Amino acid sequence: MNRPLIPYEMLDFLSDSVAVVDDKQQVIYANPAFDRLYNPSQDSSKKTLCWELQDLILRFQKSKKRFVSENVLIPPIGKKFEVFVYSLSDTGIGRKFSLVLVKMGDQPAVPEFILAEELVNAYINERRLISEPLAPEFKALIGEDINFRLALLNAQKAARSDLPIILKGESGTGKDILARTIHNISPCSQGPFVDINCAAIPDTLIESELFGYERGAFTGARGEGKKGLFEEADHGTIFLDEIGDASLSTQSKILRVLEEKKFRRVGGSKNIKVDVRIISATNKDLEKMISDGRFRDDLYYRMNTISITLPALRDRGRDVRLLANFFLGKQTRGHHKKISLSEGAFKVLETYSWPGNVRELKGVVDYAVTMSEEIEINPQSLPPFVFLKKSPLATDELLSRDIISIEKRTPLLSTTMKEVERNLIKLAIRKSGSKSEAIRILGISRRAFYYKLKEYNLESLFK
Repeated sequence: MNRPLIPYEMLDFLSDSVAVVDDKQQVIYANPAFDRLYNPSQDSSKKTLCWELQDLILRFQKSKKRFVSENVLIPPIGKKFEVFVYSLSDTGIGRKFSLVLVKMGDQPAVPEFILAEELVNAYINERRLISEPLAPEFKALIGEDINFRLALLNAQKAARSDLPIILKGESGTGKDILARTIHNISPCSQGPFVDINCAAIPDTLIESELFGYERGAFTGARGEGKKGLFEEADHGTIFLDEIGDASLSTQSKILRVLEEKKFRRVGGSKNIKVDVRIISATNKDLEKMISDGRFRDDLYYRMNTISITLPALRDRGRDVRLLANFFLGKQTRGHHKKISLSEGAFKVLETYSWPGNVRELKGVVDYAVTMSEEIEINPQSLPPFVFLKKSPLATDELLSRDIISIEKRTPLLSTTMKEVERNLIKLAIRKSGSKSEAIRILGISRRAFYYKLKEYNLESLFK
């Protein structure tokens, strides 16, 4: 029997007793609290619920309500419990599963019930999103990390339009590859793809490179003048890499192209019309550059119509191993012996901070293949610097990777969890007539309650 894609790891830590029941009334998952309360002597994967719980679930499924709660006598325990039941639809299997929440007490555990529902539904919504297929053109962008895959899916959707796109992320994360991929699947894919690194061209030349110049525009100019990159990219895509390095004067001309679809060559008086899709990229904080007066805010807001951020390699968990094997395969293609990375070498790579991201990882693998004389690459064959700069995420035996992978499925422990917690506190306050009652419903200390009120700016609810 297939199991639904539900984040069991998160349910394990709830104090409420939780079980997942399939359409045959079989328990396919039970958290530790449920096992301790209901029947710890049985294997939860084979457990059948008592008739009273089965009857409640059956009545709930027929009612088509969002959820039900009811006091139920549980014969195996000999006590009444407040039982919550609600169903989740697993997108991968298309079946209904009932999540049974059992908690002792006269008052329903509304906050914990909503917390479980928020966590599970957020997880399932994300799984539904990332299950969308990527076009074959994305094969050069390798990774299984959820945030990375979500960035690619957003890029795939953005490619269908002609809106400007800005790609953000550290150097070496693959912004240039993603820009070309967007072009290849866009409506203008038959047109040219022209890329320019704004940081590699002197500020005095970048304007003439982008827009071209007329005959005699400046000393050293070609006698016949020159087309600019915008003209060359007509009916195609122009990729402005490191846009943050463009001068304010150049920025104003780029803004005009975005707004009016025309520009003038350096030294020219005639407007030249172009139909160009603009994709830009930066590893700088453009918002800070705006406040410092080094980047035009009007240009930023036009270019930032669609913003896509590629995560740093150190934040992509086990993608380091996946990418290392990919680069190893490319580097050793044609070798008579199959070369592999040892587990020790993988652990070193997974604890390094990768300031140069994917580009740096490729260089490290190439170095290791060159330096290793064995068919298995050991840590001794890796460059010395990978032992010096450890990732802040690294811990002994990489145990934290499991926790990190849970966090990355949704922004649970950062954004979503805080938002859920804030909403639960507000709900408890609304349902109670006093702070003491709210504290009792939430099940936290008075000190913690006042701290949370201040943290989430909720003191005004009691004024």
